[in-house]
Amino acid sequence: MSTDNRRPNVEGRVASGPKDARNQWFRDHIEEPVHEITRFLDGTGLSFQGARVLDVGCGDGFIDLGIVRSLRPAKVFGMDLELPDLEQLRELAWENLNEDLPHNLTFGTCSTTTIPLPDESFDIVMSWSVFEHVSNPVAVLEEMRRILRPGGFMFLQIWPLYFSRYGSHLWNWNPGGWEHLTRDHQEIKDEIAASLKNSQDLLKATSVDFDTLNRITLDELQQAISAAGFKIRRLGLQADVIDVPESLLRYRLSDLAISGVKLIATR
Repeated sequence: MSTDNRRPNVEGRVASGPKDARNQWFRDHIEEPVHEITRFLDGTGLSFQGARVLDVGCGDGFIDLGIVRSLRPAKVFGMDLELPDLEQLRELAWENLNEDLPHNLTFGTCSTTTIPLPDESFDIVMSWSVFEHVSNPVAVLEEMRRILRPGGFMFLQIWPLYFSRYGSHLWNWNPGGWEHLTRDHQEIKDEIAASLKNSQDLLKATSVDFDTLNRITLDELQQAISAAGFKIRRLGLQADVIDVPESLLRYRLSDLAISGVKLIATR
């Protein structure tokens, strides 16, 4: 989730996680993405205010709740392969915000390549920390373009990119990073399974994350966006200061150092 050097504590991502970690995960996800989106849009003349917003890959819905509360869209519709746990989302909203879920926040389901919504039905389509897991980026981007109205825009964020230090998404277990580029995939999975044997929900979520990484690079993302018919209008990169292991010099330095991207694109 985070696009700075503070790696999130993933214990809070599952409903069975410790209460303090769960509440912190909730607060982080309704606050930090909103701040980053606001900063990134500064100076563009673009705004979420009054807009119909589609979030592709909404996950638990926490980010969408933050957008509704802070960016004042007309509505936010979050879609994912499964619906978020609305009872859990409502409980966390009451506990942390003393608020119920807003009426203009709704959710639905989609497939890995299709989004069942009408053409040109949203002003903004967005995705946050999802496209590093998408198996067919061009197909999903084509659907997002179809749903976006003329004159609207797409906002897309990825962190971390696969070939960067923490591209495995396993920073809680491998704080040094790079293990996904230097070690056997199954060996890493076995270690995670052993360390999380008492937390099956977190093990399942972590395994899905690790197994679905598509290894997309910045150049490949650009190609996919262009192939889908979008034009990139603004780009922001996070480039890390890294000590490069000699064994990784076979990779492009740009792929190793660029850990995150935000962009705006139009039809």
